[in-house]
Amino acid sequence: MTGSFRCVTFLSDFGMADETVACCKGLLLRRGVDLPLIDISHEVPPFDVISGGWMLAGAILYMPVGVHLAVVDPGVGTRRNILVVKSSRGDLLVGPDNGLLIPAAERTGGVSACWSVERPASGIETASTTFHARDIMAPVVADLVAGMPPEECGISLTRGDMTSFPLPAPHTTPGKISGHVALVDTFGTIRTNIPWTSLGNVGESGMRISCGWLFSIPIGSTFSDVNSGELVALEDSWGFVSIAVNRGRASDILGFKPGDPVSVEFTIP
Repeated sequence: MTGSFRCVTFLSDFGMADETVACCKGLLLRRGVDLPLIDISHEVPPFDVISGGWMLAGAILYMPVGVHLAVVDPGVGTRRNILVVKSSRGDLLVGPDNGLLIPAAERTGGVSACWSVERPASGIETASTTFHARDIMAPVVADLVAGMPPEECGISLTRGDMTSFPLPAPHTTPGKISGHVALVDTFGTIRTNIPWTSLGNVGESGMRISCGWLFSIPIGSTFSDVNSGELVALEDSWGFVSIAVNRGRASDILGFKPGDPVSVEFTIP
């Protein structure tokens, strides 16, 4: 199995102000992981499973097949499961069972198998109730990289046993698509889970956005299609509807945050 992996990735909401990320990465190295170790982000907003899941999904398509550690875990120490998820592409994703891993697995072909971690990783006898990333998940990642079959981690689960991603799929009615805000990025751009292709041939027509109130917004292909400080709707780099401000922050103007419902109404020229 190990020969098929080309990297280990790591995403968390730990931030970089203390030693938590270093502890996990150091443990991986001490346990013999010699694959490239790629930090996707450690600046996921604390406890924000939606943003973390969307970041992981956005990154994974640009990663080689690997073992992916993702930790946004407000339920750490509770009876929630820790999962090893195998995607159809062959990746293994390790993280809490709170929906965090689902979008990334779906973007790499879907969930082909899943296990709930029921055995300690080799050499681990005790684990802190507040740092499962270091004491359970990272050691499991190291064992998987070393060739341990994932089915030896614990109990096999079905797709229906897993907690779903907190955002439902977008819903389409004539002339309107309803979805949710999935992420507010570093630039304050509001990224939704509404696929741009679901809009049809919108061309350069206007669009109306609803998130508690309804307002019109021009459509562009890039930020500079509107004047500085103006709103624009565009297809983001991952193929979804985003709302941005040229040289500004749409999130500051609109106040949208991950999880907020958002609807798009459009007209075809």
